[in-house]
Amino acid sequence: MIVTKIKRVGSTNRYNVYVDDKWAGIFLDEILVKENIKTNATLDEHDFQKIKKENDEKLAFDMAATYLEKYVVSEKGVKDYLKKKGFDAKIIASALNKLHEYGFIDDEKFAKNYVESISKSKGKRAVEMKLKQKGISQEIVDSLLENVDEDEEIENATHLAEKFVKNRQKDTNLKQKCLAHLVYKGYDYSVAVKVANSVCKGENNDWD
Repeated sequence: MIVTKIKRVGSTNRYNVYVDDKWAGIFLDEILVKENIKTNATLDEHDFQKIKKENDEKLAFDMAATYLEKYVVSEKGVKDYLKKKGFDAKIIASALNKLHEYGFIDDEKFAKNYVESISKSKGKRAVEMKLKQKGISQEIVDSLLENVDEDEEIENATHLAEKFVKNRQKDTNLKQKCLAHLVYKGYDYSVAVKVANSVCKGENNDWD
């Protein structure tokens, strides 16, 4: 095996390496230096696979850490990102373990921040669904949602309802539309009914 080309990826510490004129992967500069990999170098295939495994473990961690500097995501978000980058399951698992050790991944903290960011525009049902989609465990979801203040949720729902009806024609269907809007936003039916009755009072008969 002969290294036929090494090309830097942008201004990063990563390089595309080509062996026998075929792309062999992205390598970190520290691995290239450590293993003396350079253009026209001859490599033993078995040794190269060992080097690539070490590189991929470091690279996956490096890319994941960089990703987490730019985006706030859950463990599942990081896992999905690494999958898209072509890393296999063992390499991803190794990177995730290391990220946990360094405290870079904390699903409970992520979920708490996420709930705070969307709770004013989404009801508990919608929040729960969003968290599950992001791979947050049911235990964490239940722990966070049980602390949601009912009065605060009604206040948020009322704000959404008032905004919804503000520029709409006051007709006999307005309350039904408002109710449907709140349910769509993830509020429990009981909360949606209470708020719709309050905001659209007098438009038509109240529901129980």
